Amino acid sequence: MTTFREALENTEFALRGAGVFCGHGYADSHDEAVALVLAAAELDPLSGTEILDRTVAPDSLKRLAEYTSLRVNERLPVAYITGRGALGDLTFHCDPRALVPRSPLMTVIVGDYQPWYRGRQPPRIVDLCCGGGSLGLLAAHHAPASEVLLLDLDADALELARLNLNEHAFPNARCVQGDLLTFVAPDTVDIILANPPYVDAEDMAALPQEYRHEPRIALAAGEDGLDLIHRILMQSKAVLAPQGLLFLEVGNSAAALLDAYPNLPMIWLDLEHGGHGVCVMAKEDLNLL
Repeated sequence: MTTFREALENTEFALRGAGVFCGHGYADSHDEAVALVLAAAELDPLSGTEILDRTVAPDSLKRLAEYTSLRVNERLPVAYITGRGALGDLTFHCDPRALVPRSPLMTVIVGDYQPWYRGRQPPRIVDLCCGGGSLGLLAAHHAPASEVLLLDLDADALELARLNLNEHAFPNARCVQGDLLTFVAPDTVDIILANPPYVDAEDMAALPQEYRHEPRIALAAGEDGLDLIHRILMQSKAVLAPQGLLFLEVGNSAAALLDAYPNLPMIWLDLEHGGHGVCVMAKEDLNLL
């Protein structure tokens, strides 16, 4: 007879001993162990300590052993094992068609784009390189009066985004396949949320094994990490409305971006929930390009 307390302790011990890398939405091995135990037992991920001394069913223990093996031996991210991932106050279907939800742009969305956006809810929001759609759907949830477009070139990722959209059924959101912003009409977008591929060649070579289960197309961005950024800046300049804003995540490629555009005004955000390499640029600033 194994209790949830014992199952949790055993799982955390196994994860720590294997030295798994926790970079996909969980702070440490303890949090990952909690997620695996609850998923294996098919319990609410928000279950509390009241379950700790209950007995885990045999079939749940068998499933937990399979989950732990995948995490330890295959280095699969937890979200790919359980099939679910969270961002903000929403959960999403997750699989290797798209990155695991974890973008620090979440903080910008739940903060209603303040203090940078002038106005109430922005009429039109674009989630650029949307992957599984987590940012765009979170935006649709927090701004129900806004039209939200989830854009991606990759058909497989967009299929996952449509699955998540169908689950959440936000009437103000839709998925569109396209090459960045090429099909978007000029001066029609108020907010662009851009989390494009931005990992440079050096960082790609050093990525922990966990990241290698994610689609390379969503990570790798050439020698300096800016392969798509140049096009995004020019296209954003064209499609943003006069008061529009581009929120751009570039991670460790921030230095390369600053070197490439030394005269372009960028505000780098100090985000409450962590994350780095996120900046905001206004239409009027992009007009300097």
